[in-house]
Amino acid sequence: MPLFSSIQYLILSVIFAVLAHPQGTLAGPIRPAGDRLDAIVSYPLVIPILADDERHLRTGVVTKLDDGRILHSQAYWIGASPAHSFSEWTTSRGIWTANTYDTIAQIPHNRRPVGSWFIHIPLPIDAVGQGLWIAGERYELNWLPDPERASLEANTQIPEHSLASFWSMRLSSQALADPAIQTVIDQYRHDPFKHWRARLLTDGLDPHRPRQGAGHSLDALELELAMDTPGADILRELAHQHEARWQIILGRIWLIDPAIAHRLKTQLLRTAQFGDRILPIWTNDTSDLSRLAHDLLSPFVDDQTRVLRAKAWLENQPRTLAWVTDDQGQIEADTNGLLPTITVLSLPPSLGASLFRIDTPITVGSSSPELTTVAPNVATPIVVPIDPITLTPGTPALETQQVSIHTGRWTIVREIIASLTPARAPYVRIGPLLNDWTMEALFTHRPLAGASPHPTRSAIGILRRTDIPTHTSFQTGWQLYFELGSSNPQSPNESLTLWIGPYTNPFAVWAITPNGQTIFKSGSRPNIGIPHVQTRILDDRWVAMIDLPQGAFDDHDILQLGIERTDANSTRTAWPRRMIPGQLEPGRLSIEINNFDQLAAD
Repeated sequence: MPLFSSIQYLILSVIFAVLAHPQGTLAGPIRPAGDRLDAIVSYPLVIPILADDERHLRTGVVTKLDDGRILHSQAYWIGASPAHSFSEWTTSRGIWTANTYDTIAQIPHNRRPVGSWFIHIPLPIDAVGQGLWIAGERYELNWLPDPERASLEANTQIPEHSLASFWSMRLSSQALADPAIQTVIDQYRHDPFKHWRARLLTDGLDPHRPRQGAGHSLDALELELAMDTPGADILRELAHQHEARWQIILGRIWLIDPAIAHRLKTQLLRTAQFGDRILPIWTNDTSDLSRLAHDLLSPFVDDQTRVLRAKAWLENQPRTLAWVTDDQGQIEADTNGLLPTITVLSLPPSLGASLFRIDTPITVGSSSPELTTVAPNVATPIVVPIDPITLTPGTPALETQQVSIHTGRWTIVREIIASLTPARAPYVRIGPLLNDWTMEALFTHRPLAGASPHPTRSAIGILRRTDIPTHTSFQTGWQLYFELGSSNPQSPNESLTLWIGPYTNPFAVWAITPNGQTIFKSGSRPNIGIPHVQTRILDDRWVAMIDLPQGAFDDHDILQLGIERTDANSTRTAWPRRMIPGQLEPGRLSIEINNFDQLAAD
């Protein structure tokens, strides 16, 4: 899992620098790490730089205006160290610092916070229109207006339109109250590259910065840093600079095309309903947003081109997200067909239900394709029929079938596990357990991105036979064996939960702790009994051996099994599918046990 995507901004700066100074051209020993310098009137300029030899930064960087005034800037290494490495819906929060040369020079390169060199240039307000000289090279400045003054002038010039309603667009009180949204805001408030988004969510990024507005004081709108954070002032200036850039972008687009500006802001604010939870569902790719901002602030494009660029970005955003929630938790009684659950999230550019057509292998070519309507911005589970594929003793791998989901010109294909899992000697592998979905993995259609927990927190198991079956029942003598890595195996947060039986209507849900305590949490068969459980606690893991009662299997000798684990850090993993934060239960895999001792033919 990447550290956090704000670092991509620094990587992007280096790419811009390479494009701006291709091999063979002259460039100073110290130069901007970018192809353009955006200077905002009345704001200091904070820019990333490249140095052929960082020792040249020891005494700072001398810059000069066209009129000869000399500005001295101290160099700072701005970077972040991860606060932790656990999977979260959005990127993990980092600890940002801005260290001086003397401090960072004492730290080996491989132990520095991930980041880059920056300088802080205190541009005087009367420098508007001038260029900047760095190490004998002149760089043109792209002068941008003070966003507050620009907003006031816009209201004066176009009295029939008011920006007030546009700037007041923010998240609803209901969304702001959701713990997931609060976590995101807290992450963004500690990140100088993303702090503008915290303001966007809470006060609409209003350039007037009211001291009391939307329930937030001015202090609550500032970048949040610890009292002893190195370089706190320059980090705040960097946060202010990014806030101002997006205020200018949104204000400009609104003046040109209010409808596109509204769509752009709506996309940056988009959330979706997942059951009783509200989760962010916007792009978290800082590099993508940096490219968009770079283009929209360009001095070389006219208003029409600027709006076209914004529209192109909006059109490139996903219209639909879809993921497999459950493969085999529901089996049709009459036909033994599988009824997997796919969850669909419609993200239309305007309000209104979306029409979906869903094609499965048994509906392709049908004159009556499966059609359904889905409300916008609401995760909607859809059950689709699948014919199971029977495996032979010589078939080693499970088979999948494709489901195609169509809405308008958008098509998404998802793979469903379409064969029941045969229990074969010596055991059936269970796991590995997977982290919850992240927003970026779901948004970019990468089901395995960030899915694997750190090896020290991994969990894996097997289903094995520990007793000889009777002549009348295959359902005796089955044991689940799990090894669960943990930083603190005796933590009260540690638990392993088994979901037995159909999806949404389990026979039993058992929660097991490292000390062997087993609790029946819910289920349609309260008389199923409690499994016999033995546990062992080791230094870096705990082990559970769970003897399943006969009632765990259905009348066709099938075990429908889902696994959920909470570790010492209260982080959840699950099997056989990843879960969405707040999802109530995992999907299931169906395991046939009646041919465990059957030998494959030569």
